[in-house]
Amino acid sequence: MLQNISFAVTSLARNASPKRRMTRGPIEKGVPSEGLLAVLNDPDRVSEELRSQLEGFSNEELAVGTKIVKRLLDCCLMAMAWVMFACNYFDRSCLASAKLMGLRVDLGMNSNEYGVAMMVLFIAYVCAQVPSNIFLVKHRPSIYLPTTMVLWGCVCVSTAFVKTPGQLYAVRFILGLLEAPFCVGCLFLISSWYTRTELGLRSAILLSAPMTANAFSGVVAFGIADSIDGLFNLEGWRWLFIVGGSFTVFVALVAFLVLPDYPHNTRWLHEEERAVAQLRLIADRGASENSVSGIVGLKMALKSWRVWTFAGMYFLLAIGASLHNFFPSVVKTLGFSRKTTLWMTAPPYLLAVFTAISTALSADRLRNCSFHIIGTVSFAMVGFLVFLFEQSTDRKGIWIRYFSTFLMLTGAHAANPIVLAWAQKTIQQPKEMRATAIAIINACGTISQIITAELYPNRWSPRYIQSMSLNTACALAAILLAIFMREKLRRANKKLDKEEELVVSTVQELGSSSSKEEDPVATRVQELRTSGDEEMQATTRPFRYVT
Repeated sequence: MLQNISFAVTSLARNASPKRRMTRGPIEKGVPSEGLLAVLNDPDRVSEELRSQLEGFSNEELAVGTKIVKRLLDCCLMAMAWVMFACNYFDRSCLASAKLMGLRVDLGMNSNEYGVAMMVLFIAYVCAQVPSNIFLVKHRPSIYLPTTMVLWGCVCVSTAFVKTPGQLYAVRFILGLLEAPFCVGCLFLISSWYTRTELGLRSAILLSAPMTANAFSGVVAFGIADSIDGLFNLEGWRWLFIVGGSFTVFVALVAFLVLPDYPHNTRWLHEEERAVAQLRLIADRGASENSVSGIVGLKMALKSWRVWTFAGMYFLLAIGASLHNFFPSVVKTLGFSRKTTLWMTAPPYLLAVFTAISTALSADRLRNCSFHIIGTVSFAMVGFLVFLFEQSTDRKGIWIRYFSTFLMLTGAHAANPIVLAWAQKTIQQPKEMRATAIAIINACGTISQIITAELYPNRWSPRYIQSMSLNTACALAAILLAIFMREKLRRANKKLDKEEELVVSTVQELGSSSSKEEDPVATRVQELRTSGDEEMQATTRPFRYVT
């Protein structure tokens, strides 16, 4: 049955595109202006093996092949990863809804113990991300990621049977270890398939899964509380974990067959499709992908100021976005009933999903990330300040504060995928460094979840003055880091422009005096790549940073 599902998905994607032998068709928007054929015929960038696989193809046929590959990726990789990520976040965030459904009372937990239960998951999550991504670079994602998903689904189900706070701590810690590989693994996987003009939108679509899961976790909790609460003498919050974990295991079994590996070794792609997938990445990055050992990649990431700047930016944004862990409790302070509160958590998340995707699409098309981050974070700041200073408790004041939650969630969550995509667009090669950088940045964002585990205690409700003040300060600091990164990358691009002009002038000076065997452009580029200058390493003439 599962094999039939995999075959049906890939067949549907191919049939929706032109014929697989890449017959002539319209050139797709987004193909590099120099043409894929020109890249294919460049021996300095493309291996002989790859050229032989696509021998005889025209530029138009390669463009149609690109369209087929993208459609396959969107139907298989993105759709499957989205559902998996939704399960990942739903299972993790069930605790917030379970709290409203009586978990604290049934387990005899106070506010501090509940905060510990939230925190232990993130401690494990932080510890496992970097080692997991280093491991993933050399192994098949189609096996590794679904395997961890089956395991965390089983652990989620086991949460339904805890009797004491200590048992809950243990289960949550194990859940954090098993969920850690997924987010950073998926981000690295999509960066291994999509070009820089496609990456922002796909990152936003992927990260919309948690927001959608958060939006409907309250609705699902409401449905369970209203229908099967007490079935087989189990409280509604216990059924919440059973239902969520069971569905996760089912999705993981499908993922074993649908999720791809890397462009060079995905089994359900044909040889020509794998070759086109590799070629379009070479055209985007200016060179074939470099490879080093995992330890070398880790050292390169740890030494890069860019990695730590992006990590700091993501850390600050994640503090504001951590509101989602306590969002049902924050909305409850507006005075609504428990069931109404669960329903009212959905609309802000749905708006955040729409805004995140549309903003990321704009960032891709305009090739600009910094201004989009500044704009969305500014919206979040306004939301924090409105919630902070609106003091009236009448009906109008309540609805104003509820409106502020739309601004808070929309601004914070819309900026996150742009930051992650910007980091991946900037830190391209080698792939081991990129994988480690993604894990470090996301781990820093997760650390903020540990810090904010006590950011919304009951004693600070209903206005949460301290919480909103900290969120506002962090948002402002994130804006300053975005401005700093933009300026640094703008200067780096100017430096690359000057080096390219130097290469061109060198060619003109050498003229016909250079031997046919010697390529002065390639020689100069090799000098730049081995110069020790971070601005020039792993770059070639077509590459420019996205600001």
